[in-house]
Amino acid sequence: MKTYVTLSAGIIVFLFGYANWAAADTKLAALQSDWGYRKAINLDPATSQPDSVVLVVLTTESMGNPYVHVNQDGSDLRFTGPDGKTPLSYWIESWDRAGVSKIWVKVPSPGTEKIYVHYGNPKAKPVSDGTGVFDFFDDFNDGIWTKHAGNPVMTRTEPWEARCICEPSVMFEDGIFKMWYMGCKTSVGRNAAMGYATSPDGFLWTKHPENPILRDPQDAILRTTVVKHKGTYYLFATDYQWNDTRGIISRWTSKDGLHWTDKTPVLTPTEPWERPFDNTGIIIEDDGTWRMLYVASSGKFGYAYSSDGLHWTKYKGNPVITGFYGGDPGMMKVGDKYYAWHSQACKGGHLRIHCRWSTDMIHWKEVYNNPQINYTQPFERGIGRDEVNWDRHLADAELMEHDGKVFLYYSGAQCPLGVAVFDGTFKQLAARLEHPPLSKWAESAYGCVENKELKISDTETDSEPIYQRAAGFSDRDKYVLEFRACCYAGYRQEQTQTKSEGWSSRTKCYPASTRRIAAVMRYVDNGNFARFRIEDGKTTYYEQRVGGVWAKPAKIGANNACDADWHRWKIVVDGEDNYLYIDGKHVGAHKSSSALVNRNDLKIGFSVRDTFASFDDVRVRKYSAAEPKTEIGLEEKVSK
Repeated sequence: MKTYVTLSAGIIVFLFGYANWAAADTKLAALQSDWGYRKAINLDPATSQPDSVVLVVLTTESMGNPYVHVNQDGSDLRFTGPDGKTPLSYWIESWDRAGVSKIWVKVPSPGTEKIYVHYGNPKAKPVSDGTGVFDFFDDFNDGIWTKHAGNPVMTRTEPWEARCICEPSVMFEDGIFKMWYMGCKTSVGRNAAMGYATSPDGFLWTKHPENPILRDPQDAILRTTVVKHKGTYYLFATDYQWNDTRGIISRWTSKDGLHWTDKTPVLTPTEPWERPFDNTGIIIEDDGTWRMLYVASSGKFGYAYSSDGLHWTKYKGNPVITGFYGGDPGMMKVGDKYYAWHSQACKGGHLRIHCRWSTDMIHWKEVYNNPQINYTQPFERGIGRDEVNWDRHLADAELMEHDGKVFLYYSGAQCPLGVAVFDGTFKQLAARLEHPPLSKWAESAYGCVENKELKISDTETDSEPIYQRAAGFSDRDKYVLEFRACCYAGYRQEQTQTKSEGWSSRTKCYPASTRRIAAVMRYVDNGNFARFRIEDGKTTYYEQRVGGVWAKPAKIGANNACDADWHRWKIVVDGEDNYLYIDGKHVGAHKSSSALVNRNDLKIGFSVRDTFASFDDVRVRKYSAAEPKTEIGLEEKVSK
């Protein structure tokens, strides 16, 4: 019995194909008993090679308006070979039972002139699966997070938070969302304080009229973390604010979350790598054990534990996480695993949010080497926000579960707060992390799956493309790369004057009319690849990089595809020739140099420059110049 896996609203659903459908000796009986109708599909010309991928187009002319006897979502579609028995893998690219639907079917045998489509089973489950059809396929439906379209959900509006708001702690109590957060008036001194806000839905927030609810005339209240245990709220914060203090972590208590007392130092730097402390992540287990990941300004993570949240013991083998600059851990525990979402620096020191897990709080393993939260919304790079100075700085992850959803709050560009949502519980989130997105792609700091799309916004991909990791393709066999793409925003980075009060950036982001995205159809490594690039809807280029050196770009035609609308790309690779089609129209062609020709190790990929771009439905298949056209026959009623 074959198992099919689909994703629905972020929850993994396992759909089991019928045993009698998969068993060779009972396939015909299964169709006769469960599927009431079928139609022959004639192929002209016949398939010319093994494992041909054929495009079947259903229309209201061939199927009725709306399609007659077909389930509303197309879940009962099945395809068989010329014997009407042998099941064929298929993938539904687009579905409109009152219009045109496109379905790709894999036909194993060359010389096939006819296949069948079966339908008319109201109880059938969908088994559309591109993985079984194409040589490479990714529709990114395994994505985890969906960012709120209305981000940012909170910005700086008060004088006391004029420089930043960050470090949110969020709970759902008494029918409302509650948030505690840190704010600073300037970047230097001891003026960091804590504010409070509430929300009916986790998206629309109202700040408390008496903010900040906690400030200290002697020290900063920095890197705030609020937890609740047995009816009491606990605040952990450090006094370090870019000055010469040691960065001691103190604890406050509160009965209502608004009035805080009993400030008590609980953790002091004692090792050179600890000076000073920056921030903490804390969880309290069911047995009353408190566990903390604390981070120093060096970016190293230490572990401490406590029985009361007041007296802490550091692990003697600290630090437990090293090898990169990061911090701001947001923590949860599911089963026997601890999870920490934290900021992590890549090239240039730019921070993204990654995830690690551990069974003992000591040995930590990354959930694949791709960020969980990357720069995919313009506000996260400072676009349209004059108050932003660090234009690439995602940090301060905070997770909470409510009503069957997980909310992940974070700070973008070290100021406005955004939120991303996983449609499921903590337990379901942990299960999804066992099979993270982008496992089919080489590790990269620049790619991120969001809203079930691959999103890229890093200009670094211009010379370090996001590329497919598996075995490559041969230009001697001819192959086709197809996908959907859109450029939903552009930007331009300019030099800015360094500000006198810390937290300054060498660059500033602005909207820009120039947008560039490229599809790499011959990838060997970062020094050797060829691509088609479109720019601002005006010009299309063929470009290649050999031995790490760019050749002069060649103009091959015009396009109207570098905008916020979705466009369908098709690139045919045939020997030395490369052909580009966009939205069904031939844009142009160009030959590759000998260094990139006659290879069987070619991969595919994507890159952008000054652009926020989305990619979807990426697939590669073998190509034949004589690809079959399909003709749908008359409906046959199957006897039961």
